[in-house]
Amino acid sequence: MNALRAIIVFCCLAVSALGFELAELGSNLAYARIAQASDLGDAALAARASQPLVLDLRYTTAADPAAAEGLRALLSARAARVPFFVLLSPQTPAAFAEILERLPEGAVTLGVAGSMPAPGVVVAQTAETDRRAYDALSPEIPLATLLSGKFEKERFDEAALVKEFRNGNPNAAPPPAPDPAAPKATEAAPVLTDRVLQRAVHLHRALLALKRR
Repeated sequence: MNALRAIIVFCCLAVSALGFELAELGSNLAYARIAQASDLGDAALAARASQPLVLDLRYTTAADPAAAEGLRALLSARAARVPFFVLLSPQTPAAFAEILERLPEGAVTLGVAGSMPAPGVVVAQTAETDRRAYDALSPEIPLATLLSGKFEKERFDEAALVKEFRNGNPNAAPPPAPDPAAPKATEAAPVLTDRVLQRAVHLHRALLALKRR
């Protein structure tokens, strides 16, 4: 857990100024949480075209029928073969579906079961818990906390992911975690973990490990 916390560096968290959340997750991986589809055209996001990026579209709202054009423009500007992770949910705007089904090389979609379009990597978390984890982000519960699930107890870290990648299995996943909404009567409620975002971080670390070997 301490090792994971050490790589979470908030070099830029600009909610009020940018209208969306932009952060650094360590290992040169950026994270952009898009609240409104119009934010996809922001210059601060375009500046990350050559940087590995997690684009969170799980609960983006898209009132404008032309909202998908911002996503199309963002994807066309992305540098080739740069790691790109797109987070989906059952509530990702339907207007994005056609574009997300034709992502460029190097892109990976992740989400819980029932996400649309169907993600390339399905994460073992319920849609309800995924939404609670997404909504939990606040000054009191930062990303470092939401990413600090107890992988050491699950025995499924980036080393295990590297092994699965080499065996041709990009969809390997840790055992399902207990539902934090149902704690035992004698125990304190566990901290929510954003498993979808956490999985993207670990996949990125696995890709880096593969390059070093």
